[in-house]
Amino acid sequence: MILSHRPLKGALFGSAFPPGDELEDLAKVLGSNMALFYQSYEVILSAPPLRMIWPDGVLGSNIDRFRSFMEEAAAPAEKMHLKAFWELLKEEKPVTADLFLLRSGFLFDTSILGLVFLGFPWGRFLVVLPGEDPSRVREQTARLTEVSPKALRSALDRWVEDMETEFVVTKLLDQFSEEFRGNSGFSRRTGLPLTDNRIQVYELFYAFRNKKWQRDVIEGEITEGVAAAGLTWKRPGMKTGATATGTPVLRERGIRIGNEVHIRFSVFVGGVHPLGEIPVPVSALAAGGLVRMNRFIREISTALVSHAQSLTSSHFRFSRFWTESGFSVAGIEEIAKVIDPGNWRNLILLPFWETGPHSLAEVKAACRVSDPFFYDPAKNMGALLLRDCSEWHARNVVVRHFRHRVSAHVEAPITVGRFLSGQ
Repeated sequence: MILSHRPLKGALFGSAFPPGDELEDLAKVLGSNMALFYQSYEVILSAPPLRMIWPDGVLGSNIDRFRSFMEEAAAPAEKMHLKAFWELLKEEKPVTADLFLLRSGFLFDTSILGLVFLGFPWGRFLVVLPGEDPSRVREQTARLTEVSPKALRSALDRWVEDMETEFVVTKLLDQFSEEFRGNSGFSRRTGLPLTDNRIQVYELFYAFRNKKWQRDVIEGEITEGVAAAGLTWKRPGMKTGATATGTPVLRERGIRIGNEVHIRFSVFVGGVHPLGEIPVPVSALAAGGLVRMNRFIREISTALVSHAQSLTSSHFRFSRFWTESGFSVAGIEEIAKVIDPGNWRNLILLPFWETGPHSLAEVKAACRVSDPFFYDPAKNMGALLLRDCSEWHARNVVVRHFRHRVSAHVEAPITVGRFLSGQ
């Protein structure tokens, strides 16, 4: 099935992986008259046949224009019925469906339109069912259950989340230091689920060539994994064969590319979501380049989480807790679940109390960019969520590190579970 799609507003690229088989299966049951409305209900994906019914059903159109179309198309006796449908749609149910009688002669060989809206955190997915026989249109709507709703929703969520990732990547590329543009770039990995709990891994590379950013997509290995959590991985210190589904540990590390060694710097969104890596030649880090790159990595983490606050899918939902001073303490549980869904209660928090005008900035400067920073201005206190850190290591190493470097009063480490139960 042919689909038209485009990047989110403000993004250089759209997702390289549009939904495929799942929409094909849906089209076999309900037909190909479909469109995806994102956020403010702008169309970012549509099937060309939809324009035979709704002429304005093109990329960039919005749900208000579709509503105007339906109000013009519906028979006068359907006005109140249609108004009630729009009110029902506001309830954000998983599925909202109904059918409407059209004005005589409004559409050729069509006297009824069935509407099916699938609700998502990021917007709505619409399927339009044209017909002449009300019972047949109702039967088509009922056949939606023949398509795997879970697989369909997963495919649409995955595509929108990747579109949003490209929106965030664009912010990174826009602020990428010119000092490193010519000899570096950005890379990220993503995985598409296959059968038998396997994932096809893809590497996406962004390089500044011919005075603009260009993207290359390279097919990589097939690995075991789960679609909901991305790739599986082995936590350092775990037994052989044991895997976790949380975020893998990302640290600066050296790799050889050709005849030169590169240092790969991990880029985070607010210290929570690992976006990808920036490989920089060691030669480019001489004469203060390492300090400048580390400063950029820290600053871009803050810039990206602020930028992501406009996004609405569950993938970047944690960013709504971000404030100018750090994450709200109210977001500790949700953010801990993002970092390690299966072990979030045992993640370690390092609480501290602000003691002066500079103590907050001192803690921020001394922490790792991969450790989310929480702050409660009403209580004058904050906490660091220590990624991949045991309570023993936090108590015997991390606490000493901070107490020697900051004027803030640093408390003993505590697990997220104990911290939340004591609030």
